[in-house]
Amino acid sequence: MILQQQFPPSTSQTTKLFNAFARGWKPGEKTSPAQWAEQNIKEIPYSPIPGPFRAENSPMIRDVMDEILNPRSRLVCISACIQSGKTLAPEIALAYIIANAPGPALWLDITDESAKDQGEGRLRPLFENCPPVKNLFPLDHNKLRNKTMIFKNGMSLWILGAKNKRNLQRRSIRWLFGDETWLWEPGRMAEAEARVAAFGYLGKCVFASQGSFENDDTDKKFKTTNQKEWCFTCPHCGTVQPFRWSQLAFDASQKTDTGETDFAALRESARYFCENCHAEFTNTVATRKKMNASAKFVAQNPFAAPENKGFHWNALATTDWGLLAEEFVRAEKSAKKGNSENLKAFIQKRLAETWKEDATDFDAAILPIQSGYKMNNQKFSWEKEGVFDQKTKKFIERKLSSDKSAPALRFLTVDVQQDYFYYVIRAWSPSGASRLVTCGIVQSFDELDAARARFAVAQRLTFIDCGFRMTEVHSECAKRGWIALRGHENPNFPHGRGSQTVLRAYSEKKIVSLGAKGKCEMYFFSNLACKDTLANLRANTSGATWEIPTDAPANYIKMLSSEIRSLKNDKPIWLKKGSRPNHYFDCETMSVCAAYMLKIIE
Repeated sequence: MILQQQFPPSTSQTTKLFNAFARGWKPGEKTSPAQWAEQNIKEIPYSPIPGPFRAENSPMIRDVMDEILNPRSRLVCISACIQSGKTLAPEIALAYIIANAPGPALWLDITDESAKDQGEGRLRPLFENCPPVKNLFPLDHNKLRNKTMIFKNGMSLWILGAKNKRNLQRRSIRWLFGDETWLWEPGRMAEAEARVAAFGYLGKCVFASQGSFENDDTDKKFKTTNQKEWCFTCPHCGTVQPFRWSQLAFDASQKTDTGETDFAALRESARYFCENCHAEFTNTVATRKKMNASAKFVAQNPFAAPENKGFHWNALATTDWGLLAEEFVRAEKSAKKGNSENLKAFIQKRLAETWKEDATDFDAAILPIQSGYKMNNQKFSWEKEGVFDQKTKKFIERKLSSDKSAPALRFLTVDVQQDYFYYVIRAWSPSGASRLVTCGIVQSFDELDAARARFAVAQRLTFIDCGFRMTEVHSECAKRGWIALRGHENPNFPHGRGSQTVLRAYSEKKIVSLGAKGKCEMYFFSNLACKDTLANLRANTSGATWEIPTDAPANYIKMLSSEIRSLKNDKPIWLKKGSRPNHYFDCETMSVCAAYMLKIIE
């Protein structure tokens, strides 16, 4: 047997071997994630608060981050109001993991596009402002892309969209983070959870969301946790209690000179009361800071599996109470006019509570109010009907106007068929009340225009469906100055950009170019939002009555009951009842859209 000569390793080899050994036996980080973040995160670039991370600015996320790193927990669900740190907590925990507990990680946003924004706009800038993570950036920039990051310590991080089913396959993940799960498609949370199975008790799922919908995947998953609620201690009686909306008081009765709600006075009147001793808390930043300093999470579900942890807090702990009161009152006013979208947004985004979608057939319980007037009256007069006021450039009630020739607030809405058109003309009050003036069937665009002129509807208040015979409809709209509408499955549409974005029931204006024939103005509208609002208006629960004449045609009344609101994959949808025609129902839905566009309904 020939023995090979053994040579001692070189100094450089020894150093490399020692450093590798040292990294492998490095003691675990002793500080909590919050303390570590205060020591190492120099700035959160996307935060409105400048400077290094300070846990006292968002005290509730301390416990959340601790639980994410707790080896005994397998599931952490965060249900919290917007702009309060619910996404920041997982982001900082992820930075801590990269530096101290590396393992394959997957961050899932809603879509690939939103995941790209998350990587570019939040995660990458956060990591660059955290030296322990930045020092692990690879020299090869190809390993540090926005979708995939491979760090020097061997940790891989993928930042992808949950909507793309391929992103939920093949990979074995130790650390799974899911953001805004209320917008994920049904079943995606379960598929994502399956990715951590290979890591056994080391696998961890972290899901964060605002309030979702009752019994959707996000709600069901949160209900499996211990459901910890952020509770403060009353300094007067010592009662530990959650921040409850029912304990906020404000005065919405004061009016301005024009009779509108005095929102400045409303904001000034906001104050909070202890649920036990009724001690009053003033609406100041210092008050909320003191309440949060005494606060802790209290489990509401003692029967949950010990490895499932949930955290909930709402905007009362973080946001000016006067601003919340104003937002709520405005949303409530909209709901009384038939638009519950703003109230839903308040419940979900500010209170972080689930919204219960109603699958009831609205029409079964609704009988149209048949008022004491007749249809087809060309001299139709209603004192509440809006007319355009040249001085204020707004619609005011007819009884308040001295201009008898002022354009009336009437909409002609048209459902297009192959050989004929169904139309509805409805008069609206600026307060949201409305009356059917006439309805009917015609066979040509010229006959539609004659009906418009006969009942004094302005050209710009004529709205016609362009989902059928589109080119012809666009051409006629360009010729006559009418507005083209098209129903869409979206629940709402963004208007504006960035921080100025608002969601509405109709899209921003689209211009359809027709060459020598001119241009057509077109808008998409939400079938769900507008039909929901129509159903609410027909319920006549707000005082803003939705009326029809005593001689309204039987087929018109029958078509009002042609669709039913149901749920499909836990999402609301309006469906036709069998083969029943729904043309007048669609016309009335477009009239609601027009009311949205003219800010009669907000």
